[in-house]
Parts: sequence; structure tokens; C-alpha cells
Amino acid sequence: METDLNATFDAGNTFNAKLKDTLMGLLGANTERKTEIDALRGDHEELKKNHEALDVTTTRENDLRKNEIKSLEERQQKDNQARITDIAKLDGKLDSENAARKAEIKEVDVWAKGENDARKTEIANIKNFAETENDARKTAIANIDNFARSENDGRKADIAALNSRADAESAARDGEDKALSERISKEVAEREAAVIAQQERADSNNESRISDIDDLKTKMMQENAFLKSLAGKTLGVYFNAYRTKAYDGGGEENLTFQGTYCNVGGGLDTDTGIFTCPAGGTYMFQFHIATHDNKKALLSIRKNGEEIASIFDQNHKDNHKNSMAGQNIIMDVKRGDEIVVYAYTGTWLADFPMNHYTHWVGLLLKPSEEEIDALRKAAEEGTLA
Repeated sequence: METDLNATFDAGNTFNAKLKDTLMGLLGANTERKTEIDALRGDHEELKKNHEALDVTTTRENDLRKNEIKSLEERQQKDNQARITDIAKLDGKLDSENAARKAEIKEVDVWAKGENDARKTEIANIKNFAETENDARKTAIANIDNFARSENDGRKADIAALNSRADAESAARDGEDKALSERISKEVAEREAAVIAQQERADSNNESRISDIDDLKTKMMQENAFLKSLAGKTLGVYFNAYRTKAYDGGGEENLTFQGTYCNVGGGLDTDTGIFTCPAGGTYMFQFHIATHDNKKALLSIRKNGEEIASIFDQNHKDNHKNSMAGQNIIMDVKRGDEIVVYAYTGTWLADFPMNHYTHWVGLLLKPSEEEIDALRKAAEEGTLA
């Protein structure tokens, strides 16, 4: 009898151990499901991070596509939100199923404990029925094992479906990424073509600019030649003529001179008294004389026979000394114009070999524009000496 009781007790313990193993197996399967779900969440987060990185890279690559990328990002965010919502729903469903499994396990555990206590009481009262009941428990355990395996297979099927769905989502994302990459490549190609066209236009403009620069260089070389030629020229025309003997009583003629201190430009002929302008421009002319005692002097400065200015001096009756007179004028003169000092009748001038009172001075102040243009043209043609 005691042996049978021990056997029955051992059988109950074996039953409890199998029940415990079954429950632990269910808990382990549930833990594996949660791990797989967490992995799926991690994969989803990784996909989300990769997408955000791609979005940032795309934004940096082409600012012009910001609006399109923003629209795509909003659409992707909606899709991601939908994915998150789906995962949340799935997570809630799994949590609900997990809670249901836990509740079932708890109920089975409570039921098993009650059954075990009942078995102990029944073992003490009926041995034969305990053996029959033990067989029934084996059958129940087999049924529970089959149920657990069926549930486990169902969970595996659910996980396989979830994996398939995740793979489909990943493939869809890859397709979208590929399409986006192709679109970006097309945009980059179009930008490169535009850059090439712009470069060609810039090259064309550069060639035009080079031509302009060459023209400017030629003009600058001509200008430099002109300036260099001017640097080698004084551009000065000036003279200072004097007399060494008195002019007594003559008149109605050009005044002549016996010498010059300078005659740059060679325009003054002392023998005729005519200054032929070698370069047009603005000139200053000065004429100074000393009259004879108790004599008069009447002279004029003429240009091409036209009187421009006059000099007049006549002693008073109570003044029997020599006196000085003069005239200064500034006027425009053209190349080839003739400038003279003309003496009228009755003009007396005092001059001596060692004392030169009469001076006829001419000075070019500024060349005319015609002269400057002629010099520039000669420099451009390479004929300016």
C-alpha cells in the first residue's frame, strides 16, 4: 500500500514537473516572440534612421529639390506613421495575446494546483481510481502539450507572416530609395549638362572678352607709344629775339632782329621778323622796347596781317629821357599762321650792341587738340619720330 502511494506521489510530482516544463516552455516561447518583435522594431528604427540620413544627404546634394524632397518626406513620414501605427496595433495584439496566454497559464497553474491537491486527497482515499485518474492526467498533459505545440506553431506562423510583411515593406522602401536615387541622378545629370552649357557660354564670353582685351591691349600699346613719343619731345615752341642796333625813323614794315637767345621749334626768321607757327596751340607773346629821347614808338603785333595788339609811347615835352613800353598777349594760333611785330611810320627804338632793350618773346602754353590728335595718329601709325 505504501509503495503504491509513493508511486502515485511520484507520478503526481512527474506530472507537476512536466506541467512546469510546459509552462516554462510557453514562457520561453513568449520571450522569444518578444525578442523577435524587439528585433523587428530595431530593424524598423534602423530603416527609419537610414531614411532620415538619406533625406539629409539628398537635401545637401540638391537644394533645388527641397520642395519635392519635403513632399516626399511628408509622404514617407505618413507611411512611417502608418507603419508605427501598424506595429503599435500588432504590439497591442501581441500584448493582448501574451496577456491571454499568461491568464490561461495562470488558470492552468491554479487548476493544476487544485488538481494536485485533489489528487493528494483522492490518493489517500482511493488507490485504484488514482491510477485511472493518473492515466487521465497523462492524456490531459498530452492534450495540453499538443495545444501548446499548436499555439507555438501558430505563433511561428504569425512571426513568419510578420517577417514576410517586414520584408515586403523593406523591398518597397528599397524600390522607393532606388527610384529616388535614379531621380536624383537624373537631376544631377541635368545640372551637370546645365553647368557644361553655362561653361560653354562663359568660354564664348571669355573669347569675346579676350578679343576686347586684345583690342584694349593694342590701344594701350598705341597709347604707350604715344606717351613714350611725347616723353621724348618737349612739345615746346618758344623764342626770344633781340636787336643790337637802333631803329630810327623807319616804318610801315615788319620789325627784324639781329639775334635770338633761343628759338626752339625754328619758327622765327630773324631776317624777316616773321614767326611761322610750327605747332598749333595757345601762345603767349611779349614785346618790350625802349624809345629814343623825345621820340615816339608805334608798333603792333599782327597775325596773318591782322592787328591783334598795339604798343604806343611818346615823350612829353618836359621829359627828354628814354622810356620803356611793352605789350603781353595770349591767343590761339594755328600751324602755319604768321605772327610779326609791325612798325608804323615815325617809330624810333633805342638798342645798342651791348644793351638790348627790344625783345620779341613767344611761348607755346598748350598744344591744340588738333596737334595732339595728329601726334596720337602718328604714334598709332608708327611714324612719330
